[in-house]
Amino acid sequence: MLKVLTVASLALAALTTPLNLADAQTAKKAPAGKLAAPAAGWTIDARQSRIAFSTKWAGNGVNGTFRQWSGDIKFDPNNLAGSQAVITIMTGSALTGVKEPDDNLATSDWFDARKFPTARYVTQSIRSLGPGRYVADGVLTVKGMNYRVPLPFTVAISGNVATMTGQVKLDRIAMKLGLESDAGAEWVARETIVNIAVRATRK
Repeated sequence: MLKVLTVASLALAALTTPLNLADAQTAKKAPAGKLAAPAAGWTIDARQSRIAFSTKWAGNGVNGTFRQWSGDIKFDPNNLAGSQAVITIMTGSALTGVKEPDDNLATSDWFDARKFPTARYVTQSIRSLGPGRYVADGVLTVKGMNYRVPLPFTVAISGNVATMTGQVKLDRIAMKLGLESDAGAEWVARETIVNIAVRATRK
């Protein structure tokens, strides 16, 4: 019997190269420190932004998107201590256009959208890697479990418009998605690639 595909959740933005499979150890809270003044806020242009995913199901590539998600982004390259992103995705909004995955993604074996209607990525700190390049150390919450997910990203700012793009790889077995139907990854690949494209305007 064919098994359903999985997806992973999102992030603030942008990779120039794919990450290794994300560390799926239970995340620890960052130590408390002196709070910085919040950085400038940004409003996401939903029409020109997307969170997409791809994986392999029964040996075939499958692509999909999350149709409903939102983000609270505060970012300033000169105030990284005050920068933060909180991205919230409606887990039941995943759509591939392929019947079996679309029938199963919201079930308890996968996202369990009824019990856990949202997944969330929250950055705990952001570091510079050079001009326009950064890495966010954040926590991804899926089905009530927290995972540490470092996310390198790039940002291009022109006037009051910022563009973020990127890609991250996640391991659905480590994140306990689809274990009842395909724990051995015989039908659905362990690896899911999440592509993010965000266009935002300074508030």
